[in-house]
Amino acid sequence: MENEVRKRLDNLRDLIRRHEQLYFVEANPEITDGEFDRLMQQLKDLEAAYPDLITPDSPTQRVGESVTSFNSVKHRVPMMSIENSYSAGDINDWLTRCEKLLGRSPFPVVAELKIDGVSGTFHYRDGILQSGATRGNGIEGDLITGNVKTIRSLPLKIDSALDMDVRGEIYTPRQVLEKLNKARIENGEEPFKNCRNLTAGTIKSLDPSVAAGRGLQTMAYGIAQAFELGFKSHSEVLTHLSRLGFKINAAWRLCRSAEEIGEFIEDIARRRNEFDFDIDGIVIKIDNLAWQLELGSTAKAPRWVIAYKYPQERAISQLLNVEWQIGRSQLTPVAHLEPVELGGTTVSRASLHNLDQIREKDIRIGDRVVVEKAGYIIPYIVESLPEQRTGNEQTINPPEHCPTCAEKIYVGRGDDDETATVVRCQNPACRGVIARRIIHFITQMEIENFGPQLVDRLLEAGVITKVEDILALDTVTLAGIERMGEKSAAKIASNLAAAKAKPLFRLISALGISNVGIVVSEKIAQRFNQSFASFLAADLQTLTEVEGIKERVARCVIDFVGDQLNHSFIEALKNWWHGPSAEELASQKAGDQLNGKSFVVTGEAVIPRRKIEELIKSHGGQTKSSVSPKTDYLLIGSLEGDDYVSTKKTKALQHKIPIINEFKLSEMLGISFETIKNQG
Repeated sequence: MENEVRKRLDNLRDLIRRHEQLYFVEANPEITDGEFDRLMQQLKDLEAAYPDLITPDSPTQRVGESVTSFNSVKHRVPMMSIENSYSAGDINDWLTRCEKLLGRSPFPVVAELKIDGVSGTFHYRDGILQSGATRGNGIEGDLITGNVKTIRSLPLKIDSALDMDVRGEIYTPRQVLEKLNKARIENGEEPFKNCRNLTAGTIKSLDPSVAAGRGLQTMAYGIAQAFELGFKSHSEVLTHLSRLGFKINAAWRLCRSAEEIGEFIEDIARRRNEFDFDIDGIVIKIDNLAWQLELGSTAKAPRWVIAYKYPQERAISQLLNVEWQIGRSQLTPVAHLEPVELGGTTVSRASLHNLDQIREKDIRIGDRVVVEKAGYIIPYIVESLPEQRTGNEQTINPPEHCPTCAEKIYVGRGDDDETATVVRCQNPACRGVIARRIIHFITQMEIENFGPQLVDRLLEAGVITKVEDILALDTVTLAGIERMGEKSAAKIASNLAAAKAKPLFRLISALGISNVGIVVSEKIAQRFNQSFASFLAADLQTLTEVEGIKERVARCVIDFVGDQLNHSFIEALKNWWHGPSAEELASQKAGDQLNGKSFVVTGEAVIPRRKIEELIKSHGGQTKSSVSPKTDYLLIGSLEGDDYVSTKKTKALQHKIPIINEFKLSEMLGISFETIKNQG
């Protein structure tokens, strides 16, 4: 009986693997999603009945249990960085260097797409995936086996007995990013900046179910021990990996001259938007593996490979009109453009930042303008092309009246004389202003699932008419809103209730006082011993005694608290907010491991920057905005690659200041990263 079950299990697993290969690797499915799900369910049911027959390579074992931290592993073959190039001249110089070192022509070379993702290494032995790891510092990386096993295009079992490390790029398809960002925006959450950042954050998740739900993909591009295992060329390796069922870069080309390399680069530049993944260049490798060994490496990078980086994508369009959108504190200009293709999407709107930038760049309605995507997501106007003007262009002026309430608009300096010119609706009853103030409050108080669309629906339904009305929202009221399910209503109500316990600095920042952001709010909260009442009772002199707060900022606080229009809001908050418990406040004073240490935090990390800064401060450290010889540590978020360039990093290297990331910080504090991640 057991032999029959084992045979049935093997047949089901092989059948599912075949359909995974057809769907996720070859993009040529033979069955529907429903039919695939039924096969998977049959396998799950059979394994549930015979748990002793479950194997590690079974398709049901892709999603494992959460972990509390990642272990490090030393790479059997280092994963070195690749030298970058930016022109045909750079590539020709590289080819000349290779020819001189080899004493012969370096051709043929393999040119393949440089996918903008996260490099990974996957160890296979006896045909089974043993482990997966990140590149890390090139010598050692983090073991992320649980996460890489969730990637359906990465086989758990292959028809090969070789003990090898398959190298590949882990990436997020563009359509997955678009889908996730659409949901995040609807929930009022910050969208992911680009595919690479989403991939980096996902692959470092401690819960494999997060990775499983994000649709990560891999493309294999090599075998670390290829020459030792008997392969003669890189092109042979790619062909072998494809035969084993790995998804490889199908667009690679064997080039026999510099002209062919140039043609390939230009061809891909024209076609790069056809791919469902981001690429930022072309990788060119000497094909002969023996020659690769002969060329060797410098201290930083192999000599046998170079990457050509494409310039940031730009497009030229015509500025048709400017719309002024109302915000919490002012109106912001949005450009309406003649639709143009940029980065695989049709762009018809772009950011103009503010009135001063419009005037500085001399951008006019009717201008031909250069549009660029910032971080592959947000289009903005880089410059106008005045030489192409016809004489019919119009100067961009702010509106005289608010587009929402029709009240007269104020144009002038903000509360700080050094700030940019502001364009502001000063009507406190303006629905647009109220909406933006509510969104600001929700964002600062970190109330999840409460997005701009819901705010608009609540205002339209008349359920709320002022900011403080959201504090009284409950499940029954929210469930009565059109297109609002009971579960969603209950979740939002729960998040609102939980916000009552947020620390005082969040509440102060959420008030929307001019020039009072998170940093200033933290100093104020600390000075008034976490007491909202003491803060509200503070006078000008007391406020100016707070470190870093000048009289101008103190007057903004006094004016806000004293404004009759804000009294009902403040009274409602006094009755609603209670702050953290005594135990939580005690735990926030976590220790003095970082006492006297100065940190500068930059780059994108797995957790928000404000959480990193809060962690440093709660353990006695200080955070500064710029690097100086007195800085103890520069913390660069782990989502930034080794090629990350910034003035702060340059200064840190000059002053020999240690550079760490958020994971190293957790080690310094002796706290698991999972604990840090789950803290409020």
